[in-house]
Amino acid sequence: MDFHHLREFATIAESGSFSKAARRLHLAQPPLSRHIRQLEDELGIKLFVRTASGVQITPEGSLLLGQARVVLDDTSAFLDLATRARAGLASTLRIAMAPGLGEVVNRIRMHLGASALRASIEGSDMASSSQYIALRRRTVDVGLLRQVPDDLDIQSEPLFAEHFVVMVSEASPLANRRSVKLKQLEGERVLLQDRDWAALAHDKIQALYAAAGLALNVATFQATPGNQASMLAVASGEAICFALSCPASRSYSPLNGVVTVPLDEPGAELHVQIAWRKDNTSAPLGEFLRAAREVFSPAAARTERTPHRRPAAETSR
Repeated sequence: MDFHHLREFATIAESGSFSKAARRLHLAQPPLSRHIRQLEDELGIKLFVRTASGVQITPEGSLLLGQARVVLDDTSAFLDLATRARAGLASTLRIAMAPGLGEVVNRIRMHLGASALRASIEGSDMASSSQYIALRRRTVDVGLLRQVPDDLDIQSEPLFAEHFVVMVSEASPLANRRSVKLKQLEGERVLLQDRDWAALAHDKIQALYAAAGLALNVATFQATPGNQASMLAVASGEAICFALSCPASRSYSPLNGVVTVPLDEPGAELHVQIAWRKDNTSAPLGEFLRAAREVFSPAAARTERTPHRRPAAETSR
C-alpha cells in the first residue's frame, strides 16, 4: 500500500472534492482519481461516491479514515525522528508551553542543571487545547497546560494551582481593593475566553458565577487575557477580564493602565498540568518529570510567597 495514496484519501475526505484535494496536493486530478481507484481495488471497497456538489465518503471509507490518519501521523513522526537523528537532534526533549508557562519550564530546566539532563530542551508556544493533539502526533514530548482532556494514551498530573484574578482599569474603584468578590462585579461587562481556546477557564468562570447566583454579562467571547485588543478594552474601562496567576506563572500579558485584583471566591483556581504519552519511557523524559515534581512539590510550594496585588504592568513573573 502506497503511503501517498493514504494521504490523498485523507485529503479528499477533508476537502469533499477531488479538484480541491488535487490543488492542495499539487497534483493533476486524473492521476489523483487513478490513485484512489487503485487504493479501492487493493482494499476491495468503495471509498467515495460522486455527488452533484463533489464527493461523499462512504460508510466503509469513514470507518477507515480514522485509522488512516493514525497511520499518517505515525509515519510522519517516524520520518521526523529520522530527520532529527540525521541532524543530531534525536536527544532533544520537545516541550509545549501554554501562554505564561515559560518560567515554569525554565525553573525545571535550571533545577536539572545540576543533574546534567541527557538531552537538550526545545520549547514551543502552544495553546492548551492543541497540546494533546501534538502529543498524540508525537510532535512534542511534554506538555505544560491548563486543560486536561480525557485521553487513554496520555498521562498527566497537576503541578500547582493558579488563582483567578480580575483585570480592571486602574481608574476603576475596584483597582484599590486587596481582593474582590463576584457580587462586587455584578453588572460588569466581562471579556470571556472562547471555549475552543480555553475550555477549562471558560467553564470555571461560568460555574463560579452560577454558584454565586449571578448572571454573567458577556461583552464578547473573542477575548483572551493575552490579547492586546482585550487588554486595551480593560484599560479603557469598557470591560473586565479574568486571568490566572501564581508566583510561578500568569496567563495574561502586562499593560499600563491595567490592575490585577485577586478574586475571593471558593474554588477560584485551576491547576497547571504536565502531560506526556504513556508509551514514552525515555530517560530524558523521566529526568524532566522527576525535576518537575521536585520543583513543584507541596513542600516547595509552601516556600513560595504569595505576591501582593500589583498593577499588571509591573508583574513580570
